Amino acid sequence: MISRHIQCKPENDDFRRLARYIADANHEGEKCLGSWTAGCWMEGDYKLAIQEVVDVQALNSRSSQEKTYHLIVSFRPEDEAKLTLKDFQEIESEFAQALGFADHQRHCGVHKNTTHMHLHVAYNMIHPEKLTRHEPYRDYHKRDRVCRELERRFGLVVDNGRDPDGPPQRGNDKAKTYEAHSGQQSFSAYVRERRDRLDAALKHARSWQQVHEVLAGFGLAVELRGNGSVIKDRFGKQQIKASELGRVYSKGALEKRFGPFRTGVDVNVQPHDRYGASPRHRDPERGRLWQEFLGQIEVKKGRYEDLKTSSSAEAAMIREKWKRKQREIRLRADLTMKDKRTLVSLAKMQSLKEEGAVWDAASAIRASIREEFPFHSWNGFLKMKAEAGNEVALAVLQSLKRRVDEKDVTPPKPKPSVTHQVDNQGNVLYLLSQGGMVKDVGQALHFSANCLAARAMAQDLAWRKFGPKFWLEGNAFKNAEKSCRNRISLFR
Repeated sequence: MISRHIQCKPENDDFRRLARYIADANHEGEKCLGSWTAGCWMEGDYKLAIQEVVDVQALNSRSSQEKTYHLIVSFRPEDEAKLTLKDFQEIESEFAQALGFADHQRHCGVHKNTTHMHLHVAYNMIHPEKLTRHEPYRDYHKRDRVCRELERRFGLVVDNGRDPDGPPQRGNDKAKTYEAHSGQQSFSAYVRERRDRLDAALKHARSWQQVHEVLAGFGLAVELRGNGSVIKDRFGKQQIKASELGRVYSKGALEKRFGPFRTGVDVNVQPHDRYGASPRHRDPERGRLWQEFLGQIEVKKGRYEDLKTSSSAEAAMIREKWKRKQREIRLRADLTMKDKRTLVSLAKMQSLKEEGAVWDAASAIRASIREEFPFHSWNGFLKMKAEAGNEVALAVLQSLKRRVDEKDVTPPKPKPSVTHQVDNQGNVLYLLSQGGMVKDVGQALHFSANCLAARAMAQDLAWRKFGPKFWLEGNAFKNAEKSCRNRISLFR
């Protein structure tokens, strides 16, 4: 299991919206296995408990930071059959205790709409009685420790790369979230990959000027931020804390080595490398699709920019037209002051009405652009292609898990009683009308443990995909051979 803290800017903090999403209120709970509240007076009424939290947060007017802590805990598909709703509630309680939110209000829910079932928790960071804001210190250590303890208690699968007896692992949650959703390399990963080359180059630096020149060669720059320093992209807005690369890159360590911080002077170094949000997939067929993605993104951006420019110009012309008419009204000698004020007011209202019509039309055009280009990231582009039947796109999505070629995948075809979708890892999710799900992850077929139709469908697909050599473990039919046959759709 893996836990993540989804950070949110204070201006985007909206507990009501998050709690409704957790309960899947907009879709009548289609993807929600169960939802509950804790720490609220109105624990039996989810909606009233939301209002209770909103009222408590409003009573704290001192804090200008976010007041909601959004936690996601993801589980392996093999763990679905081992956990009940009561187990999920116990797991949430352990995290609340470790993070210091045991006395705080929270809304919780379990989502089943992806390959990895996951627990959402929205903690109210404002204490319901003290009205003070609590932010867990070094929460990544606490969350990692709780994950390891719960894996042992419930017999859950330990994720690859995680040592159950090792120290907690710190990570950049924002970077991980970006990479998971976009399929593109984060700025943090770009800098970390070049850590050894940066170390070797900075070994010979003797001044801040040389430090700036070395970083400029990688398309990077170092600047002061608050009491520390950051490493940023010279050609964009991305940045990370300098200490994220290690203590030797902290402000204190660098100043101890090179003296008080100095900005670079005339740093005109031509970069030999720079950050470009390149795709993380390494499939050999990636190149053509990547170029197509970049081309369509440029077209999409261009359409948006043209629309913004034309709409702004048209709105400015309308404002100028009615301002001119207002001036003409004020200069008319045949009108009384009362009539002038009335006509000026009507002119302002008409100006706002015509401007609103312009922006409404622009909004409709933006919606059509989004419909024409229904993606904003590399992963979204691949998912769109894969769901439309592009075998190469599906293979590229799966290349993060294993090496595949164009002949290794046959994309699914829809059937009236079953719908399908492709996730960010290239797993195919079959959604049954009864509410169950079958998850094709390559070497195994996981199914909803409490749905007989999903089990029957998974078994049928296992026969077609693996032949007679498969076996049942928990809620999954697994391939008994090391090498898997070509993926075969149930609807082929």
